[in-house]
Amino acid sequence: MLLRVIIVSLLSCLCCTCLSAQTFSLKRTNDTCSVLVLTTDSMSDEWLLSYPVYQFRTGDVDGDGEEEALVGVVKSTRFYPEKGNRLFVFKNRDGRVRPLWMGSRLGEELVDFRVADGKLLSIEKCRNGQYNLDEWEWSRFGPRFSKYIITNATLEEAYQIFNQYEKNNDDSHAVGARPHGMEPTN
Repeated sequence: MLLRVIIVSLLSCLCCTCLSAQTFSLKRTNDTCSVLVLTTDSMSDEWLLSYPVYQFRTGDVDGDGEEEALVGVVKSTRFYPEKGNRLFVFKNRDGRVRPLWMGSRLGEELVDFRVADGKLLSIEKCRNGQYNLDEWEWSRFGPRFSKYIITNATLEEAYQIFNQYEKNNDDSHAVGARPHGMEPTN
């Protein structure tokens, strides 16, 4: 009986995408709509994003060993009616694009994000006009605040530290990344 369970598990894994390579990409259809595309060895799937995209990255944010798609969109939410930068996280579930987290807000006003060492890093603009660089760990619900890396900094100071994580880490991959309304400083 145990051998049968193992064989069935292996066959179902081979039929799905457990052993196949996956790639997330973003296809812009116009200024306000994009399509998130998941491509595996055997199939592809798409998810329509009907909001302007200001940032797209991939990285293993939930620690399962597979890359997720992190998409920054500009939209309002029920709790925050003013348009702002939001973060959506998508996952490959059996060869299909599925949302893992579609948050209304992390902490403060989101400027930029990336994955480094399995953690989500965010630059956020505070109400006092200064910027924080925050670290977030993945919990069952989504990102959970872990610690401040730098607080009350200028945008240039925050980016200086933020960009060091990209140079020292291969966990996050930017594709066409540009924060909405703000140019990153390198």
